[in-house]
Amino acid sequence: MKYIIFLLLFTFAYAQPLPLTLQEKQIIQIHPLTCISTGLWAPFNLLEDDKLVGIGFDYWDLIRERLGIEDGCKTANNWTQVLDAIKNKTADMTIAAQATPERLKYAVFSKPYAKYPMVVATKNNIGFIHDIELIRNKVIVMPKKYATTAILLKHYPHLNIKFTDSIDHALSLVEKGEAFATIDILPVIAYKINKNNFETLKISGSIPEYFSVAIMLRKDYAMLVPLINKAIDSITKEEKNAINKRWITIHRQQKIPRKYFYALLASALFVFTFFSVWLLLLKKEIIQKNRTEKKLKKLVNIDSLTGIFNRHMLDATLDNEIALVQRHGNPLCVIFFDIDDFKNINDRYGHKVGDSILKELSKLIAKTIRKSDVFGRWGGDEFLLILLETKEEDALIFAVHLDKVIQKHHFKQDISISCSFGVTCYKNGDTRESMMSRVDKYFYNKKNENNRIF
Repeated sequence: MKYIIFLLLFTFAYAQPLPLTLQEKQIIQIHPLTCISTGLWAPFNLLEDDKLVGIGFDYWDLIRERLGIEDGCKTANNWTQVLDAIKNKTADMTIAAQATPERLKYAVFSKPYAKYPMVVATKNNIGFIHDIELIRNKVIVMPKKYATTAILLKHYPHLNIKFTDSIDHALSLVEKGEAFATIDILPVIAYKINKNNFETLKISGSIPEYFSVAIMLRKDYAMLVPLINKAIDSITKEEKNAINKRWITIHRQQKIPRKYFYALLASALFVFTFFSVWLLLLKKEIIQKNRTEKKLKKLVNIDSLTGIFNRHMLDATLDNEIALVQRHGNPLCVIFFDIDDFKNINDRYGHKVGDSILKELSKLIAKTIRKSDVFGRWGGDEFLLILLETKEEDALIFAVHLDKVIQKHHFKQDISISCSFGVTCYKNGDTRESMMSRVDKYFYNKKNENNRIF
């Protein structure tokens, strides 16, 4: 019955093609679309009885019927073949993709026709994960070269991510206990857990990132994008709900014999009341836990005097960034600096004034650096700045800029200060210890030469 209603809904939608101008019809006639897709990304595109189906194809069927585009889509063996076909113009479009900087070099994208949250899948015995930072030290498995993996690496580069061949493989590793979690979009995780009977797995939380799904076309077919967007805008909320219900809701409710109905209703009311109270208490507990965790996190990672990162956090961050550099080859530099003759400031004005200088300098540097940079107090009057995605020449230029900013600034009691700087960047085989040893050596060599910047 469910599929009959679904088909009737689609038939009704197909019976009402969009009103197109003569010019729009000509654009479609001149650019017949050759579609390509894999059957490997359930529930967006999968093979059933040798036919490509899924969420993406249900949306594409609505779009193409309203624009008068012919049916048909050839099957690729993998996602790389799909991208190569569009790049080399042996195919014109694919039905479910997300725009990335690399793909925008050779393709264009419609507006998203669907947007889904990214969720965390773990074993059933794991509690609610309300903050991804709670699992930063756990092993997270992700399919390599997936757009969802790229999103996670971009926003959470410090996570301990191991790569797998597919989301099925990732889920199986979590089920076996060889990994703590995997992360993907809600429809994929829900479909895979139910379809593959991962009975020991569940969705334990979500992250504040969303995955938008769109139609991807070869770049010289950009004139079709406004027409496809027009068709996407015509898709109703009811049609979207029907598609999601078809592919995301796997389990079906069995009919209940009438003689058990009232007993079940009473039990349901009791359970509902119990869980309402339980959820209220749990919410209060989570709020309190969050407050406690924030306080603990601040104590562990934040310098109590200046309010910036402390030595512990700088060590951990530099270790993580070096690991990412070794994996991806991106440039990484550090700037190490201290206040010249800081002891004299303490001796002359007192430690209270010295502390205020440290706090004021920390605020000044924090306002000057980029959001992506990591800044903290190494100890005493020594500071460390970790520059991500930065080449050596740019790091040297930035050190000179910081020197000028500090010298121009008038600190409390009209005290002027200067700093000495050491700069170094990651070299093959470097560790945190070797980088810090090298920058420390550069720093003291130049300090002894009264040349404040290396």
